[in-house]
Amino acid sequence: MRDYIHVSDLAQAHVVALEDLLAGGASAALNLGTGRGWSVREVVAAVAAVAGRPVPLREAPRRAGDPP
Repeated sequence: MRDYIHVSDLAQAHVVALEDLLAGGASAALNLGTGRGWSVREVVAAVAAVAGRPVPLREAPRRAGDPP
């Protein structure tokens, strides 16, 4: 499960953060997300639904270092 966000939303968050820093705001470490996790299978299913065709999928064991 991952909390995916759109790259445009991430870019906008960076712009807002930089504007805040330039205005004298304090630096902070933040996690950005939607608050809802999605499995890779759910993301693939959503892409297939939008594309209107199946998405090739290859399942493999978890790689070393992958979080559970």
